[in-house]
Amino acid sequence: MVPMSGIPYIGEILSLSAALFWAIGVIFFKLAGERMPPLALNLYKNCVALVLLPITMLIASEAFFPEVPLKWWLLMAGSGVIGIAVADTMFFFSLEKLGAGLTAVVDTSYTPLMLGMSFFFLSEDMAPKSLVGAVLIMGALLVGSAAKPDKGKTRRDIVVGTVVGILGIFLMAISIVMIKGILSHVSVLWATTVRITAATVVLIPIMIFHPRGQILFKSALSSKTWTRAFPAAVFGTYLAMIVWLGGMKYIDVHRSALLNQMSAIFIFIFAVIFLKEPLTRRRLLAISLAAAGAFLVAY
Repeated sequence: MVPMSGIPYIGEILSLSAALFWAIGVIFFKLAGERMPPLALNLYKNCVALVLLPITMLIASEAFFPEVPLKWWLLMAGSGVIGIAVADTMFFFSLEKLGAGLTAVVDTSYTPLMLGMSFFFLSEDMAPKSLVGAVLIMGALLVGSAAKPDKGKTRRDIVVGTVVGILGIFLMAISIVMIKGILSHVSVLWATTVRITAATVVLIPIMIFHPRGQILFKSALSSKTWTRAFPAAVFGTYLAMIVWLGGMKYIDVHRSALLNQMSAIFIFIFAVIFLKEPLTRRRLLAISLAAAGAFLVAY
């Protein structure tokens, strides 16, 4: 069996796959979010992943408790709390406020954030054109957030959703940069499992002691939402997170981030086709600016 590292362009393939799986997941997350609050949806998709990941590890003959330093366990767990428990909840809140189309625009802030952090903390190169790309992405965010709100939404929803979405992506970027140095020495399946387990351990008591905890648990257990939430968890968490970390493991952060950013294009297209979100000139301009900026940032 050829090791993953021996497959040509494996990092690029995994990163692009992450973009596609995440885009599919976002569409289902948007549908599931109509009946399930962000906190409940986050816990639900983590629990689904925690059922599938051990099975995958057994099939792949991966060790559940590899001999790694305690510091690595703690970093992975911290990454999961920041990047999954907190950041994903913020993302679902943003998705609820903005809809999938505008979320795709906000999602493009991921690339300049990742590039900036990889430059400051991982000493990866940053070309001058990256700054131009970052400006284009900021312009896309301004154009997108200034769009006329969809029916049932307010201008405040757009602004709050955009701010919370960017903060969530910022935390997600922090969570991956803090473990980048470890990924090349550990199994991606183990890393994914530790991160999601830590996030779930934090989310459960929050749900229990939440003022609306009983309602949140009930929404997470409702079979009416499973037709939407289950495929969202499989594509957007289980599959997307494995290949996302795999891409980060095999190639530089900024190269992986560029390919990950293709998710914005996929989400935008899927939102128009499957969610029937309006295709306006402003949104087309925003996604075009964002895509061009993401390309310049990481090219």
